[in-house]
Amino acid sequence: MRRFTLALGLIFWLPTLANAQSLQDKWQTLYQLSWQSSPILISQQELAQYPKVLLHERSRYPDFNQFSWDDIAALASIQDHCRAIESNNPSLDDAIEFELALCQQQALDSIWFAAHSKRHPAGGSFADRYLAASPDVSEQIRPFLSLTNPQHPLYNKLENLSAQGREALLSGYRAWQQDDVLWLSGEQGWKAIPLNVWQPIAERQEVSLTGETCTFRYSNVCLSEPSNDNLIMKTLIFTLLLTLLSGLGRVLYLRTKQRKERQFVLQLLTHELRTPITSLGLTVEMFRNRYDDFSDETQNAVWRLISDYQRLSQLTENSKVYLSADQSEPLLKQNASLEEWLDHVCEKHNIEYQCDSSDAELNLPYYWLTICLDNLIKNAKQHGIGEVLVKVELADKLRIEVQDEGHFPSFLQRFVSRATPNINHRQDNMGIGLTIVEHLMKQANGRLIILRNPTRCILEIAYEHPTAD
Repeated sequence: MRRFTLALGLIFWLPTLANAQSLQDKWQTLYQLSWQSSPILISQQELAQYPKVLLHERSRYPDFNQFSWDDIAALASIQDHCRAIESNNPSLDDAIEFELALCQQQALDSIWFAAHSKRHPAGGSFADRYLAASPDVSEQIRPFLSLTNPQHPLYNKLENLSAQGREALLSGYRAWQQDDVLWLSGEQGWKAIPLNVWQPIAERQEVSLTGETCTFRYSNVCLSEPSNDNLIMKTLIFTLLLTLLSGLGRVLYLRTKQRKERQFVLQLLTHELRTPITSLGLTVEMFRNRYDDFSDETQNAVWRLISDYQRLSQLTENSKVYLSADQSEPLLKQNASLEEWLDHVCEKHNIEYQCDSSDAELNLPYYWLTICLDNLIKNAKQHGIGEVLVKVELADKLRIEVQDEGHFPSFLQRFVSRATPNINHRQDNMGIGLTIVEHLMKQANGRLIILRNPTRCILEIAYEHPTAD
């Protein structure tokens, strides 16, 4: 299991690693082409002219690595008394000398600032404090100012670069993105690459520096490949849609094939039964002509034969209509009493029915409706639990409800039952019966409604009242 997990992790991690390597190569190309496209803003020789400690942002704050609060407080007291203080910290000697010179208004030249430490223990540079006390200083002292001082020679060139950006470039990073400007650091110095220079190069490299997500990060520069991400997403969506459509197409194909096979079998049976039924009709007619010559027992048998012949003839004729080329034609309808029809169907199954409008006479496809109701009653008696009851309501539409006390299986249960066939499932014709009922109701401009807990199968169909000829 651990090996499988490791292999699965490698499968998903290796493409990411390859993509990161590709982005790193593109970043190197973007850096080199952008560097070649712009002039140097500050050369490396120019940077080297200024004390590096004063270029860093931390020079603005007290240096607690070498000095304590007591040292800084004692140093501040020199301005009050204008005399030297005793200190056990040798690093404080330059600051004591500087504070005494300020207190005594002694002039300091660039030689003094070059020979002594550059950073004041309380923060800032000695030159910053000297400039604050004596605004008229020589140009030779300005290189000893901290970089954040507006009079520093590099201040105007770097004022659009944030403190974090300066720290990153001074710390060795080769790039920093400040708004729309890409700052680059190299062996020759620093360059500020404007948007109209680096963006076309990035587009040619098919990378973005303004994406919401980062596939590869250098300093604060965020690189991503939006086109690749979109392509992967589109590919996944297309694959899912293709799989879904293929599955749906397969299901529709199988259902269409199954329907055509059933229709062919029904057409074959209907066609082949016509000849023996016609022959049977001639035999029945012969028996009917000699009916009075038969005994009582034979006459009863003849009546059963005539009844079966009529049912077979009706089945053949209705099947021809059902299988007609024009499927838009409605099924054949007859005028009959609703009560007589319900009595006829329910008596066969020995069940009760409830109907408040049983005396109504309606125009309905009774033959096909009988097949549907027979199927529902047989399913309820075979697969249901408890008493089976038929309820009939006559409103805007005719609703015939077959109810038992069981629980109709869910879609998942029916799917599992079909997917795992066995002897019991092959004998179970509930699904086929309901499929026939549903199809017939659609042909009759009606519908089959199935409700669970308890099981209720409802036939809903529009009706017409007979018209007087």
